[in-house]
Amino acid sequence: MKSVLFTLFTLWTALLKTYYDPAHGMNYAALKTHDAATLENLRQSLGRVNAETLDPKERLAYWINVYNINTVAAIVESYPVKSIRDLSTDPLIFTVFKKPRVPYGNDKLSLDDIENKKIREAFHDPRIHFAINCAAKSCPPLRMEAYSGTALDAQLDDQARKYLTATTRFTRDGDKLVVHVTKIMDWFGADFGDKAAFLRKYISVPAAKSIDFEYDGYDWSLNDRK
Repeated sequence: MKSVLFTLFTLWTALLKTYYDPAHGMNYAALKTHDAATLENLRQSLGRVNAETLDPKERLAYWINVYNINTVAAIVESYPVKSIRDLSTDPLIFTVFKKPRVPYGNDKLSLDDIENKKIREAFHDPRIHFAINCAAKSCPPLRMEAYSGTALDAQLDDQARKYLTATTRFTRDGDKLVVHVTKIMDWFGADFGDKAAFLRKYISVPAAKSIDFEYDGYDWSLNDRK
């Protein structure tokens, strides 16, 4: 099983290095033209893996990769689009994330199933929010390599540190420190617990008598390389 996963994850890393640039996005046009079949075969092959046989870190790495691969595949299938929200029949509730389209065994899962049941509920690790990518410009960038069980903690720490360093800002309101952070920390606030304590693990937070959080708007435009 590990050799199969290694081969599949190596292929995903190769696709990322060919078509993705964290600073400029995914070259969906080129990916669709040259490697749509490769991407489809990859997600189908991953769907034949029994994740329950993997140890916890390998299993979490597996589900993060599956989420990211299937999100990219959803865009490639319908490209050109301006936003992943364009794939929803009801953009107010983002049905694209609720549609069962991810192959797994004899079943199909939705992206929401993977994010909420397979990842969040199973692992309770807030760092995953900086690893899964929803194909929007405000999403934390895709990592330029597949996640793996052996390197997972270092990879997740690195993702959190880079994204929070790039996006977090501080202003003052008298004695109060105002921390401007990603909307992700609002949507999934309970996952982060003490947000100030979480931030201090990865970035320097100025001392203050009190802290307030403000959340940046979220740009759902496609992370498309132009």
